[in-house]
Amino acid sequence: MLDKIEIYPYQRIIEPSARQKARNKKVTIKSLARALKAGSPELAAAIKQVATLENIAFAVIAVIMARGFVLGELLPFIFACVAAFGYQEKQRAMLMACFAIPGFISAVNGFALGSNILALCVLVGLITYISIPRDKVWWGLPILTIAAIFLSKTILLFINGMTFYGEMVIVFEALIAGVLTFVFLVASDTLKQKKALVNFTFEDIAAFMVLGVGIIMGLNGISIAGLSISSILCRLGILIAAFLWGSGGGTMVGVMTGIIPSITSSVFAQSVGLYAFSGLLAGLFKNFGRLGVMVGFLMGNLALSIVITETQATILGIWESGIACVLFFLLPHSLKEKVPVQSLGPIHNLKENEVQLVDERIKASARSRIEHLASVFEELSSTFIGNAGARQGVDPTAYLNYLYDEISQGFCTSCSRYDACWGKDCYNTSQEILEIFALAEAGSEVKYEECPVEFRRRCIYGREIINTINYLFDNLRINEYWVHKLDQSRDLVSTQLHGVSQVMKNLAEEIDINTTVDFPLREKLMRESRRLDFKIKDIVPVRASRDQLYINIVADSCSDGQACENAVAMFVSGVTGEKMEVCSKECPRFMGKGPCEFTLTRAFTYKVLSGAAQVGKETVCGDSFTIATLKEGKELVALSDGMGVGEKACNESQAAVRLLENLLSTGYSRETALKTINSVLLLRSTAETFATVDMVMVDLYTAEVDFIKVGSAPSFIKRGKKVGVVTSNSLPIGILDNLDVISEKRCLCPRDLLVMVSDGVLEAARGSGGEMWLQQFLSAIEEKDPQIIAEMIINKALGLCKGKPADDMTAICMYIDI
Repeated sequence: MLDKIEIYPYQRIIEPSARQKARNKKVTIKSLARALKAGSPELAAAIKQVATLENIAFAVIAVIMARGFVLGELLPFIFACVAAFGYQEKQRAMLMACFAIPGFISAVNGFALGSNILALCVLVGLITYISIPRDKVWWGLPILTIAAIFLSKTILLFINGMTFYGEMVIVFEALIAGVLTFVFLVASDTLKQKKALVNFTFEDIAAFMVLGVGIIMGLNGISIAGLSISSILCRLGILIAAFLWGSGGGTMVGVMTGIIPSITSSVFAQSVGLYAFSGLLAGLFKNFGRLGVMVGFLMGNLALSIVITETQATILGIWESGIACVLFFLLPHSLKEKVPVQSLGPIHNLKENEVQLVDERIKASARSRIEHLASVFEELSSTFIGNAGARQGVDPTAYLNYLYDEISQGFCTSCSRYDACWGKDCYNTSQEILEIFALAEAGSEVKYEECPVEFRRRCIYGREIINTINYLFDNLRINEYWVHKLDQSRDLVSTQLHGVSQVMKNLAEEIDINTTVDFPLREKLMRESRRLDFKIKDIVPVRASRDQLYINIVADSCSDGQACENAVAMFVSGVTGEKMEVCSKECPRFMGKGPCEFTLTRAFTYKVLSGAAQVGKETVCGDSFTIATLKEGKELVALSDGMGVGEKACNESQAAVRLLENLLSTGYSRETALKTINSVLLLRSTAETFATVDMVMVDLYTAEVDFIKVGSAPSFIKRGKKVGVVTSNSLPIGILDNLDVISEKRCLCPRDLLVMVSDGVLEAARGSGGEMWLQQFLSAIEEKDPQIIAEMIINKALGLCKGKPADDMTAICMYIDI
């Protein structure tokens, strides 16, 4: 019995509830007809399910689209609308077709009415029963629409009587309907995704604009009390576009709406210029708010009304503009927040990864250009080196040949013994002259008595030829001197070009433009600003390198210019969780009128109070310093002591300090900045030029300090009564090609005092106490003001050297506060 076990599979079935059955049950036109005929209780539920708010809206659009003429004969909008919005929606497609028939009846009659109704029915049948693959809908559905219109209307035209003009009308109508189907598919996809207005792309806006143009065309000819509804809607669209996008958007929409009468009736209308000019003026007054937009639009209408000869049309136009302005004024204040104001701009229609891709491309392009320019300088350097090598390869015997030619072919040619000396006895003469050349080369001048005896016996013009040889050698020495100087100059230029090339390559490697837009933070800030009723138009949070955050905000101007600091900064701080403060702002000329643009960044946790004092050995002090706050939230203090004293030392130190500040402010690292300065000082001249650099960078968020000392004097940190010393043993910059940058980090606390001095201050008491006097002096003082402390240090140093400093003196003090 146990070996015949049988297992029966089963499935648990849960009986759906009545509400689920009603929800899952599809309502079709046939079921609705059966319900009407039987009078069943489900009639109300069936009608309620079909007559949704969305279906009613599409039914009304279908009635209007069925009246939308193009060139007075074509009706492509209704076919494209039914195909795009009714595809795979059987109920909606049939409902739109039923409501389109009254629209056809109000617009056409006779053969045109029958052919349009038949073509629409064929199209509904095709899109209902033909399934197109999802990836081919974008081009398959427009082709299906073209085929349905072309075939159905061509068959009817063939039955009624074929004409070439009638067939061309059918072809153009089918093609326009296919293009519009493609456009309306974009709008349909946007509605299915339920995309928020603020996230609309340029394609979404363009698709809905074309849909709006079709609706306005359908409303053409419908008026209430003589006022055209389509004209009122056109003017309202121009006002909205000018308010959102300025003069450019207002003019664009004005041209689009102005050509609608020309498209519908094939007659050029004068409304193109009227609407375009009115949209331009409305956009120009955008900064004055809604009232300014309305005033500018009305001014454009009144200015161009003089060209309209019919008084009644002018009065009706003014009434229509007035009604459009009232409707525009009644629109919600959150219009700019709900509509993508910047969708036509370059940044908001890019996704985050696209922004990063563009950033990488810009970075790569900039680096490539700088490296290419560096290679140009490298080629120039190698060119000078190649020319110098070519000159060094010249045959040394060329000078000897030159000397022989000058004597034998120049001086001796007029002598009576020329043939004997340079003909029969040429070898002996050449050897004697060569000995004299050796004497001239060994000494500064050849004397006649030093010449060979045989030469003095045979040469009748011996003294004159010795003077000539001395003259020739003097010229050769002068030429050789200047050739050597020229070679040195070329070598110097080659070295400088090579150095410039290396500097540019280092700068190219340190390019820092890694900036991205934080889109999630932007959406969060925009959502919270709308909830708290802040009048903010746009927010762009930009994250730069080294975790820096910059938030650019465009908001309505306040009356006192302090709302950005008092209210908006606190609001953004609450949303981001970090204390933010205004670092820059641009208020409009008239407070309270127009937009205000300002930038927020993270507020500093600490602040540095600085003071400096210096005295020179001569009139001009050779020490230079700079104190600056960098963008990444660091306080830069740099002190440089040039070689020697006076103006020359000042020039060297100023060059180092200015270049250091500029490079660090641009975003280059400390190592690259110092190596660049080292290369520049090496290239300034052939003489020995160097400068010390004492650099301190205090992080204003963490109070961490970096000491970078290149041949500089010690620095001091005072905390209470204790004084610490920071030293370094590196050489000054401008001496060696390779510079080793060593950084030493320390953590500071509030109320700490940081002191930097040049070597002239410490050397003031070389005979009594050495360098320890400053450490003892700082330990004893109770003063907190950094400027007063700097002056006290200089006065104490002058007292130690009895008012005669041996070197330039500079003292810089920094007090850390919160």
